[in-house]
Amino acid sequence: MTTSRFTRILATLGALAALALVFAFLVRPWYLQWGSTPLDRTASLPGDEIVPDAATQETRAITIHGPVTAVWPWVAQIGQDRGGFYSYDLLENLVGCRMPTVDSLRPDKQHWAISDKLWMYPADKAGGVGFATLRSYVPGRALGFGTFLAGSTPAGKEDGSWAFALQHVNDSTTRLIVRGRGAPGRSLLGVAFDRSIFEPMHFAMEKRMMIGIKQLAEGQSRGRVQNHVQVILWFATAIMFIVGLASVFVGPVWRRKLTGTVAAAVVFQLLTLGQPPIDVGALLVVIVAAILWWPVEPGSPLSRLAKGVTI
Repeated sequence: MTTSRFTRILATLGALAALALVFAFLVRPWYLQWGSTPLDRTASLPGDEIVPDAATQETRAITIHGPVTAVWPWVAQIGQDRGGFYSYDLLENLVGCRMPTVDSLRPDKQHWAISDKLWMYPADKAGGVGFATLRSYVPGRALGFGTFLAGSTPAGKEDGSWAFALQHVNDSTTRLIVRGRGAPGRSLLGVAFDRSIFEPMHFAMEKRMMIGIKQLAEGQSRGRVQNHVQVILWFATAIMFIVGLASVFVGPVWRRKLTGTVAAAVVFQLLTLGQPPIDVGALLVVIVAAILWWPVEPGSPLSRLAKGVTI
């Protein structure tokens, strides 16, 4: 018998709720401490003093095979008006960031002083509010910036921090630790927006930035073309999720469409947060497309199941 629209809605809501629970209890805790050790997460770092009574903290780290002196110049020139952020510049420039697209050391862009601005968006756009302010500085070792959390008023007191610290391991190894902290007292709407949208987006870009710094400090290319392909795969998967979700409520094969929609959501998280190699990502996208649209022989058990018919 044909399943009612109510059942489709109930099944879709259940699937989305399950995805949200997995994200909240498994995915989010993982990306909040990506690459870091328990010692990294509990250690006091330059920049912590910017938000001394932090209610939230995320600490991420990556090991770089090179001395601190080889890593620092790349960290020291981060910024839209300096050397960029070594992340997905295709995505950044699609939203008007005008990030540098040439990876090279710029000695004249590596000098800092307290109260200098870290521009993330051009100064002549968005009312000139696209910056963080240097509040903590250890030359050759650390930069700590004061920020405004989602929902905060830029004209008010800074309620967040974003800090970069280099730790000497040995003469050929450095740990890059990136920490973000947030003050208490935020609105529920601000917290909801932060956790569901800003946090995962920020992590995807920050992770790519940290990997980019590692690659450049180790004398490698950061693979801008591969990064562009990754962004294209993100968009393709997001479109498949939207189309799949809409098609759950149109046509007879709703169960298959719902399966494909859930698969698209899972793959989107894997692509943006896990950032697998391009060939793996492309294969996952093809699998999602096959679930959604690969022809099924009429009358087969799979066809009848997809149509919601009792076998």
